[in-house]
Amino acid sequence: MRIVLIDDDATVRENLRLLLKIYAPESSVVGEASGVQSGLDCIRSNKPDLVLLDVEMKDGSGFDLLSLYKDIDFKLIFVTGHNEYAIKAFKYSAIDYVLKPVDPDDLQAALLKASEVHDVQEQRLRVSNLVQNKSLEARKRKILLKDAETVYLVLVSDIIRCESEANYTIFYLLDKRKIMVSKTLKEFDQLFEGQSFFRAHQSHLINLNHFDRYEKKEGGIIHMKDGSTLPVAVRKKEALLSVLSQL
Repeated sequence: MRIVLIDDDATVRENLRLLLKIYAPESSVVGEASGVQSGLDCIRSNKPDLVLLDVEMKDGSGFDLLSLYKDIDFKLIFVTGHNEYAIKAFKYSAIDYVLKPVDPDDLQAALLKASEVHDVQEQRLRVSNLVQNKSLEARKRKILLKDAETVYLVLVSDIIRCESEANYTIFYLLDKRKIMVSKTLKEFDQLFEGQSFFRAHQSHLINLNHFDRYEKKEGGIIHMKDGSTLPVAVRKKEALLSVLSQL
């Protein structure tokens, strides 16, 4: 695998080179750059299979670089300091990242995931969604969801609720579609934290924008605007009422 490293910290690039020699000996670093413009030039001249890209650099961000590169034909892993917004943006778009200082196990896991991406169009969709979400207000952001056969780009605001099914999560959408994703409900609960989602039950995560009413009978039942009903965990009742009082 041909790899390009783009980071404005030479020490980070050196560390990545050493880790790649150890944990990805079949790969080769074919180019390095320290900024947005030099990174663009490096990618265009070296045509890598994979780019390890910094988020914040002196002349701009990794997002800026991607917005300037129109036809993404490489795999991508971000290398970033802890930045909650950036990390959520990556997860919304199913793009891999590793945190600085880079942990070898995290890098190996990201490299493995990158090696499993074979569809150029899917990768372009991921990157396009990442760049667009960066500039959109929260209600217009989209999340990339993938089942066994199809990749979907879904408005977060169109998600009515999510339901746990073992290690899978079923998304119920405004247009009546159901999408089953091979990730746990806990992961999406964490991803949507700070937005209009509420974990009403171990098996249910709801979008409060599609909430209809709450009935106290039979232990507590939530009615959603699409006609679906779901239980409320006993320990979640007070939190639910508190959240509803603030809407």
